[in-house]
Amino acid sequence: MKKTVLLITVLILCFSLNGSSAERKTVVKDQYYLGAMRVVKCEECVSLRERPDKASKILAEVPLDAIVYYCTNNVKKYQNVKYKKQAPLFIKCEYEGQEGYILSRYLEPAPEFEPAETKQNNDLMTREQIIGNGQVALEWQEFNVSVTGAYETITEDDKTWEYMRVGCFIDDEPIWGYTEAVEQTGQYSNLKAFMAGTEDEPQVYVYDAQYGLISLDLMDGTEMWTLLKNDCSLGDAAVYAVDPESGMLFIAGSDGPDPVAITADGTIRWRSEIDDPEVYGPLKIIINAYDIDVIYESGKVVTLEMFDGEAIEITDQESKE
Repeated sequence: MKKTVLLITVLILCFSLNGSSAERKTVVKDQYYLGAMRVVKCEECVSLRERPDKASKILAEVPLDAIVYYCTNNVKKYQNVKYKKQAPLFIKCEYEGQEGYILSRYLEPAPEFEPAETKQNNDLMTREQIIGNGQVALEWQEFNVSVTGAYETITEDDKTWEYMRVGCFIDDEPIWGYTEAVEQTGQYSNLKAFMAGTEDEPQVYVYDAQYGLISLDLMDGTEMWTLLKNDCSLGDAAVYAVDPESGMLFIAGSDGPDPVAITADGTIRWRSEIDDPEVYGPLKIIINAYDIDVIYESGKVVTLEMFDGEAIEITDQESKE
């Protein structure tokens, strides 16, 4: 952590003078917009190509049943170029952050995976601006570095939005700020903010139930990685625990109840499989030496192997105590 403090202290002059901006990707949902789509009718995978051309460079191989986003069949822009004949055969889309083209015959609509309307921006904020009229959701400090997060609901244009504002400070001077917002959908909050990573390299996490899990660099607030909702679908009311040595994050939510283990670099280590109708409503996750206990609203406690997520036993909470 001492190394981190020194690095941040060196960088504070740069970031306090230059506010960063990283607006979430927006799309034009016109008559050509198709939304999220699923890969179908192939044996193993299809090619994501650089251009709408069967001979174009392959950017990635997209596996069967994978979901691609921001799909559109707008071919007007290709009318005066060499892709005019082939373009109508392709759909423009995005897969794992790469934009490219997939033959339309290998895609079908998957509206259930269409990302919700969310907003994100980066602006320096004082602690007073972060808290606003909301409630403190995160308060962390080590040496002269601190992180504050607050949750607030605001009505705009007849919609109620949830806001999670997070900022990092050195000696109470702001060095970065981050805001995540999503339209309110139910009784539980869609947004959470917490610290994760390791003791030597702490990270700030923001969880948006309608968008995904976002890891922010402690030094500058930039997104280190994001697991979209469809890769890490947990729903609202998410609970979590972090192993401070490995940075492994264990998280579960109302869309589970099967917990997920995520490494500090954003890789899904395992997804547990709990096939028991009496296991629902995760309330708390406890990390033990070699396993984890997940306590549920239903009164059940599920013990999972820490390294592969295999269910060791399911017991009643009373007997566990």
